[in-house]
Amino acid sequence: MGKRLHLAPERGFSYPQAGRRSGPVRFSTAGLPTSQRLELWEHYNARALIGLNCKTINEAPLEATELNLWLPNVEVAQVTGTPHFVERTLHQIDHHPACAVVLYVAMAGEAFFYYDDGVRILRPGQAVLCDADVPFVRGFAQGLTELVLKVPRTVFEGLAETAPSRVPRVFDIAGGPGASSQGYALAKLMRSALDGPLNEDQHRLEREVLELLRAMVVGARAGDTRSQLATAQSFIERNLTDRALSAARVAAGIGISERQLSRVFSEHGGLARWITDRRLDLARGMLTSNRADQPAVGDVARACGFSSQSYFARAFKQRFSETPRDAQRRATDRRS
Repeated sequence: MGKRLHLAPERGFSYPQAGRRSGPVRFSTAGLPTSQRLELWEHYNARALIGLNCKTINEAPLEATELNLWLPNVEVAQVTGTPHFVERTLHQIDHHPACAVVLYVAMAGEAFFYYDDGVRILRPGQAVLCDADVPFVRGFAQGLTELVLKVPRTVFEGLAETAPSRVPRVFDIAGGPGASSQGYALAKLMRSALDGPLNEDQHRLEREVLELLRAMVVGARAGDTRSQLATAQSFIERNLTDRALSAARVAAGIGISERQLSRVFSEHGGLARWITDRRLDLARGMLTSNRADQPAVGDVARACGFSSQSYFARAFKQRFSETPRDAQRRATDRRS
């Protein structure tokens, strides 16, 4: 990245402004001159995420898109692209130091990760945590869709109570036995944060992101209520629509006693209240969605884990000060 590229004003090109806080920012190579796409992509990433050298396979034009969301201290992103590979060199590190730890979450497309001492293969449903200022090469022979979390090194060290390792660490976050429920919940939270305008408290969102990252990295240790809470919440998210979800199932699922589980949720209104509120949030999203075929209220109640439609209606009105049908009708009127 020696030179800085300037396009003529008539092209109408400008980079999205890094640091914008109102919601996700999108950048794409679509419509850009084919011969300049790599340089523009490199330049944008150096400003918005991490400085990388990029090369396509067989000299094919790069088709890539990046969504960036800047929270107070951390950054969340989603990257999609056609087959290519990227390199984080010593030159890039010197000119664009990240001073950060990065989590890459593979959503689609297998990737390789070369570093000082070996290679890792990252498959969909896995995540790799690495120090962004240690040289590496990553390749995507089938293209990619991935989520990215960039955390300042000082924040991570305080979070994980240790310095980041120079050796990348791979986590299974979906699929078979041993998968990290915290990692799964973290990926889901990152994805939802990128879905649209940022309407919630950014500091709260960041705290949730960092707590799940900590729980994934550190694990739910005995007596560590922060990690136990994040782990329990992620277990609940994965089983939210199961009407048989209970305190006994949650406790067994994360390996603690029901008494300890009760302590963990004591400052959050209790476990039952937490589960009900999350189900109500899910139901409200379904009732107010942009779907042309609006679901019946009873179907929504059952789909969200409520065994009683009357209880669902009462709880919904108490939480949102309107009935489920009123919420659905209001959303329909707003779209028409």
